[in-house]
Amino acid sequence: MKEGAIREKIYSAASAFDLWGYGGFGMPRIEMEGDRYIVIEDHGGILEYGPEKITVAADGMKISVIGLGLEIASMDRSSLSLKGRIASVEMRR
Repeated sequence: MKEGAIREKIYSAASAFDLWGYGGFGMPRIEMEGDRYIVIEDHGGILEYGPEKITVAADGMKISVIGLGLEIASMDRSSLSLKGRIASVEMRR
């Protein structure tokens, strides 16, 4: 079975048993505190970095945080915290 098909089966099971929010499905988890702080867990690294746009890879998609004065608050292998004035968050496959 291909990886994409396996992933879809896992997502279907998570939906059927209402397990969303518990993590561990390989998908990024994004949590925001107002418009000043965002945490992206299960990221795949930074693709673009600047004070007005930070783009991160995660599970075959790109997550862009757009705003003013953006900077990395903390980062490790699985979690990335950004601070600044967040205007929008965009996810693209």
